[in-house]
Amino acid sequence: MSNKVKKAQNRKNAAGVSKQGLLEMSMEYITAAIMAAMCIAVSFYAKDGYNQIGNAKFAAYRMVMLTGFPFFLAADVVWLSVRLHDRRREQELCLKGLKEGLSTTDFCVFAYLLFSAVSVISGGFYEDALWGSFGWNMGWMSQLSFVLIYLSVSRFGRNYRGILLAFCGSAFMVFLIAVLHRMLIDPIGFYEGLNGSQMAQFLSTMGQATWYASYLVVALPVGVAIFLFAEKSLWRALGGVYTVVGFASLVTQNSDSAYFALAGFMLVFLLVCTKKRETLNRFAEVCTLFFAVGKVMHFLMQIHPNPDLEYDFVTNLILNGKITWILLGFCLLFCFFLYVRRNRPYQAVRMRWVGRAAVFAAAAVLIIMVTLIVLQSRGVLSGGLGETLSAVSYFNWNDAWGNGRGRIWSFAVKMFAGESIRHKLFGVGPDCFSSYVAAAHGEEAYLLWGDKTLTNAHNEWLTTLVNTGIFGAVFYIGIFATAVRRYLRAWQQDYLLAAAAASAVSYMAYNFFCYQQVCCTPFVFLLLGVGEYVLRERSRQAG
Repeated sequence: MSNKVKKAQNRKNAAGVSKQGLLEMSMEYITAAIMAAMCIAVSFYAKDGYNQIGNAKFAAYRMVMLTGFPFFLAADVVWLSVRLHDRRREQELCLKGLKEGLSTTDFCVFAYLLFSAVSVISGGFYEDALWGSFGWNMGWMSQLSFVLIYLSVSRFGRNYRGILLAFCGSAFMVFLIAVLHRMLIDPIGFYEGLNGSQMAQFLSTMGQATWYASYLVVALPVGVAIFLFAEKSLWRALGGVYTVVGFASLVTQNSDSAYFALAGFMLVFLLVCTKKRETLNRFAEVCTLFFAVGKVMHFLMQIHPNPDLEYDFVTNLILNGKITWILLGFCLLFCFFLYVRRNRPYQAVRMRWVGRAAVFAAAAVLIIMVTLIVLQSRGVLSGGLGETLSAVSYFNWNDAWGNGRGRIWSFAVKMFAGESIRHKLFGVGPDCFSSYVAAAHGEEAYLLWGDKTLTNAHNEWLTTLVNTGIFGAVFYIGIFATAVRRYLRAWQQDYLLAAAAASAVSYMAYNFFCYQQVCCTPFVFLLLGVGEYVLRERSRQAG
């Protein structure tokens, strides 16, 4: 080949690479802009205060998705075309594809999208399956958007730090407003015209307190991770402020489910923090902050108390219980103990077993609690133990258990057991729980709940089982399970992997009692995408 031909070919290759690089860069910026806009819009948008705020937030979310993703998809098509027509790099791309192939989490994401689409056909409630029930909007189009969020961030999330800055910056303001709201200080005017009972039910810019809590438990672990692992003093200070305000909101939001989520993400952090003395010290500081903030908020909420705000069991315990003073004292002593031993050799292997023992202990506590609930509900326990447990509502399983979840879960399990094989395997359609109940169990549902619509099982995993069937539920749970496992195995490469894993566990724990909705599910898929991008980048650099 002559020199002129070689130079021409090199110029052509350089132009191809440049074009491809520009396209990749454009997709990275488009992805960052879409995600940042989503974080801000969903966090703050409300059309008319708390009136139909769920629909308003979904409208904002849908607008961002519909506005942004066509640009992303158009750039994606052009980018793929450039790569496919670059024949000289075909072998390189093939090897790169093998090296950077689908992860187990990617596989679960695609499989879930497939089986959720099959459930649309299986159920037969096509309109509801596509767009979702009124007020919830978690149909197949929403499931598709969650998958697109994950895929776009995991592949083109180079600017993930900017995305997380928008997410955490928005979350901090939402947390702060929620704390002020609990003190009956309303800087945004949402409480105008509401009575005390209504103010007890709504918080910040998110609406219903349970919806707000679902956002809180996904966003809070990110700030805690920054406080725990950041090396620069500035970022650690910002993470500390974020954590304090987040804890102040957590102990006053008045949803016991949030404490279940707290236990989940704190266990994740304990597992990873035991590997170094410094991070274990910081973990002890986080525990101390939590109980200290609870006591501070107890006094602050006395300034402008809301007589209509009735605390749930755990919230009352954190704010008013004497045992939390003991736990605060224990955490302070533990911090002092670690400080005194700061110059002694740190036995990381032994401390790692402490973290694992804590996880096993938590699992044992759950098993014991479930066993006690079963025995208590059947009247097996008697004497002092039975009387003691009868005084705690959570140990008495009945229709009213968990604010009515006992009845709902029993009904959902019975409904699934009576479904056809087709519906068991493939489901009745995304967000079609209420449609199926009305069509197949309308009379029974009316006797139990009257004119109220049962939109979901108030347990995301049980709802997913009904809506997308066994196949869809297995792969949906697989998304979270595989991501958490993979991120925790590699978290030392980047602490944001621990943050993503902690948020995923927190989401799973909270939504054991709640449901998919626009205030939390897009954000957990965003964080899973960030974790996947970080993991792929670190793997690429190592290779």
